[in-house]
Amino acid sequence: MSEDKGFIKILNFAKGQELPIFKENRNGKWIDYGSDNLYPQYLLDVYQNRSNKHKAIINRKVDMTTGQGIKPATTEELKKFLKNTFGEYDMEELSVKINFDLEIYGGFALGVRWNIDGSKIAAIDYIPYHKVRLSPDEQEALVSKDWANWRKKENYPTEWQLFDPKKAVESPTQMFYFTLDIVGCEYYPIPYYSSTINWIELDFEISNFHLSSVRNGFMPSFLLNFASGIPTHEQMQDAYREFENKYTGTENAGKFILTFSEGQDQKPELIPINLNDSDERFIMLHKEMKDEIFIGHGVVSPMLFGIRTEGQLGGRDELLEALAIFQSTYVNKRQKTIEKQLNKLAKWAGVIEPIEFMNYEIDFKQIDANKNIIE
Repeated sequence: MSEDKGFIKILNFAKGQELPIFKENRNGKWIDYGSDNLYPQYLLDVYQNRSNKHKAIINRKVDMTTGQGIKPATTEELKKFLKNTFGEYDMEELSVKINFDLEIYGGFALGVRWNIDGSKIAAIDYIPYHKVRLSPDEQEALVSKDWANWRKKENYPTEWQLFDPKKAVESPTQMFYFTLDIVGCEYYPIPYYSSTINWIELDFEISNFHLSSVRNGFMPSFLLNFASGIPTHEQMQDAYREFENKYTGTENAGKFILTFSEGQDQKPELIPINLNDSDERFIMLHKEMKDEIFIGHGVVSPMLFGIRTEGQLGGRDELLEALAIFQSTYVNKRQKTIEKQLNKLAKWAGVIEPIEFMNYEIDFKQIDANKNIIE
């Protein structure tokens, strides 16, 4: 039926999230990051606003990988490099920032400033990964403050020479661009948790559903049908507003459905709406959703992320064992990835001593202190 007659509205449910397509923009200057060129912006929104579980896992992974900091330097060259005097952040702060980008997007970008003669790196700056796009020949990168409005003068993309020590003199400001090696991906990475994004979205939709239900007085409790003929669209709207104003009140708005139909019986008909076992189904769905998010993130023990599970006591020994497993299966590999890239840059700053991160340790004293406060 047409919307003017307005008896029924048909809802088109959104499809599941599809993997992004990387293709050359019509202007030929960069490769679009997704069909609308905003896929990394979407991933950032997923991290910030969609699921507290997804966000908590990423936060804890970053904390375990780089949160303890870099091992103290023993040489003056490394101390100077880590201090990054002419940059906005020191290297420990930068390592945390690029670690977040690795977790959210699967890549990171840094601005590299060379000295006057191009012999050494003078400073390193952070570049938010979601603001970077690659040129089709992958020789340059482009940065925009806002890719959704890149045609505006203040957002127009600026070109960067990708990291190349041989061009340090002619291009003293360059971009060090890194992505994780992901099979089947060209130009840009796809995050390791991409297969679980639908479940992350579901977490948001479930919470949004319950919030909307509470705000609207939960689900409709009855359907009121007038079998006195079908009025015009405007008359139906007026009747709905009048009934709502007289009998519901703002705190109970949305607890009924009003319909009209042809019929011989002129009496109004109240039809209760049976909600069946929706509460139980949502509880089951929530558990499955939580499990799928943890699987997508490769989490072997939810305890490490503050989630208590049935059958696990959560004692000191159990936590230490879970940490040892996660340290060997995930944290060590991620630390080595970041160390390797930072050491590449450190080499061009005259540093020989390797950069290494300290291992994450559970602060049981703080845990015990929190228990005492709660008790």
